[in-house]
Amino acid sequence: MTIHVTPFVGVHCETVATGTLLNALGCELSEPLLLGLGEAFGFVYLNLSSLPFGLIGGRNKPFALTGNACGHLGLDCRESQTSSVAKAWRQLEQDLAAGHPVGLQLDCFHLPYFANAPHFAGHFVAVTGLDDDRAEVVDTVQQGTRQQVPRTALQAARHAGGPMSAKARSYTITGEVTADLGVAALAAMRATASAYLAPDFGGMGAPGLAKLATAMPGWLGRSATPGEDLHLAADLIERAGTGGALFRTLYRDFLAEVAELVPGRADQILQARDRIAASAQLWTTIAHLLDQCAVDGSPAHLRQAASLCRPIADAEVAAMRVLAEL
Repeated sequence: MTIHVTPFVGVHCETVATGTLLNALGCELSEPLLLGLGEAFGFVYLNLSSLPFGLIGGRNKPFALTGNACGHLGLDCRESQTSSVAKAWRQLEQDLAAGHPVGLQLDCFHLPYFANAPHFAGHFVAVTGLDDDRAEVVDTVQQGTRQQVPRTALQAARHAGGPMSAKARSYTITGEVTADLGVAALAAMRATASAYLAPDFGGMGAPGLAKLATAMPGWLGRSATPGEDLHLAADLIERAGTGGALFRTLYRDFLAEVAELVPGRADQILQARDRIAASAQLWTTIAHLLDQCAVDGSPAHLRQAASLCRPIADAEVAAMRVLAEL
């Protein structure tokens, strides 16, 4: 069975998967707008001993983007999770038979079209076709957008464990968009700002950036393979599905788009946009410094990168304070 839907073309996995499901409903949004409606902008640093340099994240937790965006758009998102391989496959078959493309959360390590993928169980794809042996999926442009995945590989990916994993999460989206996009975007901005300015714990927002600044100069001593791990850290900021600068480039473009949707608030929104643009430039600089340190091993690059965390926090807090007042 195959559903004929225009694939969402984008760089971030969850916006691509959810955007494909929205395309099937005739709701075609830009990637920045979908990311912003999902309240995805954020920061977290977790100093996990299981990872050489801890976990650096620039958005909310997996699937929160989808739930938030559907809520703002007035759409119904139905989610299913199960530890049963057979039940998960039946649910996928039933949803596709009902004419719905299906979003899946899984571990990209098991997807055969990925080259040298690490284990990452917070990856998303949209399934648009299925038979006994394979699935047709939509992934990011980096992964070729449309791909074929053997059933065994898809099942292994869906039922993998580890950090950020879910129990074979699948979801469908139904309904019609009832919201005014400008009004919805303003509500999403306020919610995003509130979450950033009042973080749930000390590893998030500006306090999390302060923790990152403290940890970063010591990274060379924490890794047995610092060159490889530093390149990976740079990838996760600049290249690995973030749209550049740890999602700041996409959020900057979201703000610019909303300024056109809501011209009466454009001045304030563009003030925030300029501050996020400044943050994005600094994040890109950090990624370049990590790549340089990976090549020459000089700790000076890490000290310089750490020194940029405070101006990043200042710019992002200033932007969020503006958005909180919209």
